[in-house]
Order: sequence, then structure tokens, then C-alpha cells
Amino acid sequence: MNHYERLGTQLGADFQTLKKCYYAKVKECHPDLFNNSKAKEEEFKKLVAAFDILSDPEKRRNYDRAINVAEEYHEDDVPLKTEVPSRNSIMDTDADDTLEELFVGNNPPSDTSLATLFLDLARTQVFITFREGKNLYYGKKYKDAQLFFSQAVSMSPGNILYRYFLGMSYAWIGQYSKARFHLKAAVNIGDRRVPPQALDRIHEQLEMVKRKSMPLWHSVASFFSPSRERPQIPVDEQMIAETNKALARLMASDKKRKRKMLK
Repeated sequence: MNHYERLGTQLGADFQTLKKCYYAKVKECHPDLFNNSKAKEEEFKKLVAAFDILSDPEKRRNYDRAINVAEEYHEDDVPLKTEVPSRNSIMDTDADDTLEELFVGNNPPSDTSLATLFLDLARTQVFITFREGKNLYYGKKYKDAQLFFSQAVSMSPGNILYRYFLGMSYAWIGQYSKARFHLKAAVNIGDRRVPPQALDRIHEQLEMVKRKSMPLWHSVASFFSPSRERPQIPVDEQMIAETNKALARLMASDKKRKRKMLK
């Protein structure tokens, strides 16, 4: 059974259809509705995994390729955990992107573990709002996407990904002053993180927006500004460093949440 079959929909279904099918299926297998049945819990986990893949444009594109390969070689099933190739992350690493989307602004329960994190978040309004905007954005419907990203930012103003996508949506429709505001806000949030985030991709997009909105001023300012260069780190050391940074942010988020609960 592939993800589309598990959700009860077809290849090419839009986000609204995916969301409608997901919520309908949740009523059939959510463990809370079946006295915490272990069988229903496993069914629900598979349902959530399917929705996670298909509601994210990049993950879905890779999964659809896997389906085509499976059909070509007459395989009966496509693995639930289809590997998604590492991409040019928006934040410092792919792990940072994932944790930012799942943690920042969603306020998961204090007893949430990484294994159950998505199960808790799949039902939150901010997560669904961001995913809907992301689908519109990658479909090049930037004006519509901007409305959803604006909602996500209003619910979670400290989320770097929400700010980035909102800024880029404004950039694509030519509203450069608003694009600069939100991209700069994303950079400032990253600077305040412990440890700080470099956010090179966001810096690059911010510079691009400045060039488009104020070409003459930017050419003069860039002449006197030093270029941003990251030191080259061996691949194995870089992987270790990225993992440590992601875990450090995860622990910091958990500590901050617990402090709020004690107040």
C-alpha cells in the first residue's frame, strides 16, 4: 500500500484533498478514539507518515519518483520511509529545518518525544497553515501563499522558516520592502539563537532583495561591506557539528518550555 492509497486519494491530489482525506482517516484510527489500541496506534503512525510526505512538496516529489520506479520494476509496495535526498537547506542544516517546523511555535506537550512529536503536531493549526502555504509557494502561487505564511507568522513570529517563506513570497510579487522586513527578521532571530545560526541562504536572499529594490544604494554599500565567507570544514566533522547544533537547539527549546510551565 502506498501513501496515496493509505490516505484514500490519488496521485496528483491537491493539498485541500489531502487534508480532507487525512482528517477523515484520523477518525478511523486515532488511538484516543479506540481506548489507546496498539493496533490503531500503528495504523495512525503510518497515516501520519503518509500525510507528512504528501503534504510537503519536496518530500512528495521524491516519493512520486519512487512510485514510478516501483511501477517500472513491478514492485507491490513503496517503502513508508522513502529517503529524501539532502537539499540546500534554508537554515544551517536539514535537521535545523525539520526541528524549526516541528517545534518553534507549535508548543508540543512536555512529555513529547521525537518518536511521537509529529503525531502531536499534525493536528495543530500552525503546522497545517504552514504546509498549505508551502504547497501554494512551490506551485508558484505566491500571492495566495503569502496569506497563509502571514497567518503562520502571526501565530509564531519567532519561527525562522515562516519568516523566510513569507519574505520570499513578498519578493516574488514585487513587494520588496515587506520582503526585506521579514528576511531581516529571520536573520535577527537566528542571531539570538544559542548557538547563533549563520543562515547563509537567507542572507543571500536578503541581499538579492536589496539589489532588486535599491540597486544603486546596494552597489555602493556592498563595496564597503566585507563578504560573508564560511570556513571549509571536513565532511565528517561537519556532520558531527550539525548534529550537535541541532541537538543543542532541541534541548534549549525543551528547557525553555519547562521553565514556562513552572511559572
